Amino acid sequence: MTIRAVTAGLAALACACGGGGGAAAPDGGPADAGLPPAVGHFPAGFQWGTAISPYQVEGGLHGDDWYRWETLCLPTCSGQHADDGPDFWDHYDEDFARAEALGNNAIRLGLDWSRVFPTPGGPADAAAVAHYHAILASANQHHLRPMVTLHHFATPSWLLDLDNLAALPGWEDASIVPAFVAWATFCAEEFGGEVDWWMTINEPFAYIGGGFLQGTFPPGKSLDVAAAAKVVRNMLDAAAQAYTAIHAHDTIDADGDGAAALVSFATHNRVFLPLDPTSQADKDAADAIRKLNNLLFLEALTRGNIDLNLDGDTNDPGERDNPAYKGKLDWIGLNYYGVSLVKAIAGGTYPLVGLPFSSDLDTFGLAGPLTDFGWTIYPQGFRMVLDEVAAYGLPIIITENGIADAGEGQRPRFLIEHLYALAKAIDDGLPVRGYYHWSLMDNFEWAAGYCPRFGLFHVDFTAPARTRTKGAGADVYQAIIQANTVPPSLFGLYPTYAPPGLTCRSGF
Repeated sequence: MTIRAVTAGLAALACACGGGGGAAAPDGGPADAGLPPAVGHFPAGFQWGTAISPYQVEGGLHGDDWYRWETLCLPTCSGQHADDGPDFWDHYDEDFARAEALGNNAIRLGLDWSRVFPTPGGPADAAAVAHYHAILASANQHHLRPMVTLHHFATPSWLLDLDNLAALPGWEDASIVPAFVAWATFCAEEFGGEVDWWMTINEPFAYIGGGFLQGTFPPGKSLDVAAAAKVVRNMLDAAAQAYTAIHAHDTIDADGDGAAALVSFATHNRVFLPLDPTSQADKDAADAIRKLNNLLFLEALTRGNIDLNLDGDTNDPGERDNPAYKGKLDWIGLNYYGVSLVKAIAGGTYPLVGLPFSSDLDTFGLAGPLTDFGWTIYPQGFRMVLDEVAAYGLPIIITENGIADAGEGQRPRFLIEHLYALAKAIDDGLPVRGYYHWSLMDNFEWAAGYCPRFGLFHVDFTAPARTRTKGAGADVYQAIIQANTVPPSLFGLYPTYAPPGLTCRSGF
């Protein structure tokens, strides 16, 4: 169904509503019986965008830890390689034109640390810097405000050497903090004339969970709480100090909104429910994991309260009202993908108090359609995590929200339900300022490779030109942006979710 067909379908449904008692549609007419009530329009200046990350889309990044991990993680990962991805590095202008055609006014992307600094201490690679300038210039030419991430899971191998962890352990060693601050300083000085919106670290606790508790991300450690605690401290120090450095060195208001730099990080918040709702142990474990995953970094970078030793509280010396961390966010970047069920570990000690299950939750009795990733589609949880982060009193931007759907039988409904929930939250006064769908095009999904298809544009990875094809979800996203609201009649056009077409596994 094309954008023209979606628009025609909206018009047809609006004409077929009849009179009598329905809620007012956005155009002033009555809504269909049985459809949800109309929600308001998204606010002026709302950021409509999509999100990508360097390692997942660029190709040619052989200086990152993930390049080695693609081989070391076998057989638990896909065995596929990021070099075979969508080649955004050479197709960025076409990709930005596609985003602009959807009505997007923003794009979230990243700068790869190892590409710009292939060796420790520099010098910066002049060709890489020039190419990133060209990418940012293209984004601005296509009227896409760039939001730039400085660390999206991949770390330079001169900091994290998977063949020599004793010498180069990456985020476990405090020496990475000044290195990251130097990276943030360079980016602020070099690219501040093109960028105002900055993200220091993407999903720090997802990185920690994958790399040090589950063993699915580099460096591949499992249940290493001591190492995880070191990484928490170092990532917090890096994010807090980078915040200060970016504000000091990006002094140019690139988009003319009165702010030269606005800095955050991306938190991946899930809904955590007890596997057995009648079990107090499962309920306690779910709440403990929620606070650890969803709130640890937010609590530190807003209020200055940090559980440094991961013992489940912030009552130890130096853990409360810490000025080194307090007030180091200008806004909150929220990634939302769904729900996990938690089973308590008998005799477990914090933070290893429960096992969170994210895939195939229907086998545990949780009703809901499953994506190609095996994740349960859970739009009702979106408002739950929005309320959770709204308690911190900062503007909120949805920096990732998306679905693995190769067949496009789920993404349209997913967008409708999630953006409807977002519009309702805005109606209720939550300070949401933008929405970035993950992702613009299909990409390398870490340990799961190319099986999961998150893109609004599907990529033919076998074609030399990496041909893109617009999906049905892109048409719906475009229609919602054009309407600047979620017309209730869209629910009638896409009343159900198709069964998943593929079986992929996430690796985290």
